[in-house]
Amino acid sequence: MMLAWILSPIGRWLSLVGAVFAALSVAWLKGRAAGKAAWQAKRQAAKAKAITTSSEIRHDVQTDSDAALDRRLDRWMRD
Repeated sequence: MMLAWILSPIGRWLSLVGAVFAALSVAWLKGRAAGKAAWQAKRQAAKAKAITTSSEIRHDVQTDSDAALDRRLDRWMRD
């Protein structure tokens, strides 16, 4: 009975539609997983860059003289 249904024209069409749907679903899921991985890698790279920049600025501020810090702050302060 099952074999007769699969061999009928409607059964073949439904099997084909099911196979196409399954293939598209797998492709979509793989693409989504790859996109998530790429996004996480991009975010980690941005985070590492921000940490490096922050530590460089912190080092510059801690090692500068008071006069140099005053000059740096004068760019940001308004009198």
